[in-house]
Amino acid sequence: MQKIRDLEAIGEPKTRREIPLTRPSVGEQELEEIRGVLESGWLAQGPKVKEFERQLAMRFGAKYVVATSSCTTSLSLAIDALGLKSAGEVIVPDFTFPATGNVAVRAGSKPVLVDVDATTYAIDTSAMKTAITRRTTAIIPVHPFGHPFEMDEVYEIADKHGIAVIEDAATAFGTKYKGRLVGSSGKAVCFSFHPRKLLTTAEGGCLVTDDKGLYERAVAMRSHGQVTEKDGRVRFLYNGLNYRMSDVHAAIGIAQLSRIDSIIGSRRRQAEVYGDLLRSSKLDVRVPTEESWAYHTYQSYVVVLGSSLPGNEKLSPRLKKKFGVETQVGTYSLGVQPSFKHSISKGTLAVSKKLYRRSLTLPLFESLSEEEQAYVVDSLKAASRL
Repeated sequence: MQKIRDLEAIGEPKTRREIPLTRPSVGEQELEEIRGVLESGWLAQGPKVKEFERQLAMRFGAKYVVATSSCTTSLSLAIDALGLKSAGEVIVPDFTFPATGNVAVRAGSKPVLVDVDATTYAIDTSAMKTAITRRTTAIIPVHPFGHPFEMDEVYEIADKHGIAVIEDAATAFGTKYKGRLVGSSGKAVCFSFHPRKLLTTAEGGCLVTDDKGLYERAVAMRSHGQVTEKDGRVRFLYNGLNYRMSDVHAAIGIAQLSRIDSIIGSRRRQAEVYGDLLRSSKLDVRVPTEESWAYHTYQSYVVVLGSSLPGNEKLSPRLKKKFGVETQVGTYSLGVQPSFKHSISKGTLAVSKKLYRRSLTLPLFESLSEEEQAYVVDSLKAASRL
């Protein structure tokens, strides 16, 4: 790709801009879908949710989709529907959003935190393997920032030990592993439709599965454990909660699905632009990797700051205050969070802890222009010198 401009000669940006971390790709099509729901008089879970689930299943090539109120509730639903024993251990990558570990705690299990790969930021399969004990009931590997984890290896290890795998695919809509869409295989794959994600429903998520029994239990547990018999009588078979998605949210998702390929294509082009700009800038940062077996959708564009640069705790506030550029940490090291003080840490978690200090998420959204991307890189270069 042709460079936009030579950043070597550029100093501090002359004109301040305000560039948010993200901006959802929504417009008239979403408004029309929402209007239709409002006019129908049916706002809660109903026909739009069913249609959204049908379209998602077609997209993934999966048998069943259960739409939920968030990816977090999808993960909890998967744990409940799988019937995992409480008081067990659940292996979780340390470098992830707290929701991945929180669902294990809420289910009465103890998170076992393991390190991540220094290149892909996904779960380190060697560390995962050594963390397995007779108390291990599940592994919740994360597809980080739109890049898949090493799925074949994770499933091979889990199958060998008879351990359930619940994929945290919050950031992986459209991501591919060896040419296969994440969600097209696996017993329990959970996605997020938060506004930061490529496909949004404002708030929402889904559980994808090919297992009929798991699907039927999840559908009931999503709605208080309720099952409607053939004669119309309602029975409560499980102690479920309300994890439902509304038709209003599903309507937004249906509109989003119609142009998701365009959104993903835009992200990949923008990632290429960022890569060119950052390399031209000679900044001491590591740009994201896309392995030969992966198709990265860049839900987040996360760089790792080199040793010659300040850490993210200094750079991020500088960028916001002086240049109007919103950034944030890539994600979190669970082992250093107070809420995970009772978890089990396997090893030093050195890679995860370093990434927590040195990773930085740059602004990325469909309407972000190349000129604005250049401003972000200019600002990062200037902020690193302050």
